[in-house]
Amino acid sequence: MRTALACLCALLASPALAVDDCLEGRWQVDTSDIARVLADQMSAAASYVSGGVTMQIARDGAITMLVRDLTITVEVADVPPMDVVVNGASRGSLTAENGGWTLTVTDYSLEGSANVMGSELTIPFNAASGMFGGGSGSYACDGDLLTFDSLGPSSRLPRRWSRAR
Repeated sequence: MRTALACLCALLASPALAVDDCLEGRWQVDTSDIARVLADQMSAAASYVSGGVTMQIARDGAITMLVRDLTITVEVADVPPMDVVVNGASRGSLTAENGGWTLTVTDYSLEGSANVMGSELTIPFNAASGMFGGGSGSYACDGDLLTFDSLGPSSRLPRRWSRAR
C-alpha cells in the first residue's frame, strides 16, 4: 500500500510534458519573418536591419522570448522611412503537442521606439495584440527548423525559427 501510494504521489508531482521534445531548447528567429510580422501589425512595409530575437523553450513549456536591439526599417504611407527599434521580453507557457500550439503570456515588456521626422516616439506594444503576445495554431519541427502557423487574421508569432548554436 505504501509503495502504491508513493508511486501515485511521484506521478502526481511530476510535471506533465507540455511540449514535444523537438521544440525544447534555444531558437533564433528568421529575420525576414520578424519584419513581416511587424509590417502586418503596423500596416506598413518593413525590412530587417539588425538585432535579434531568441526563444528558449523548456521541457515543462516555460517559454522566454528575448528581443535585443531589433531594428527594422518601416515605411508607412505619407511618412519618411523610419527605423523602429524593439527591446524587451515576453514570457509565459507554451503547450505544443501533436502539431498544435497555444502560447499564454504572463510577463510582457516589449517596447519600441522610432525617430519620426526629428521626434522620438515610443511605440506601444501589448500582450493582447503585439508580437510575441500569445496565440495558437499549428507547428512543425524537424530538429533544426521550427515553423509556427498562427490561427486568426494576423500572425503574432514569427513563422520560421532555426536552432540556435
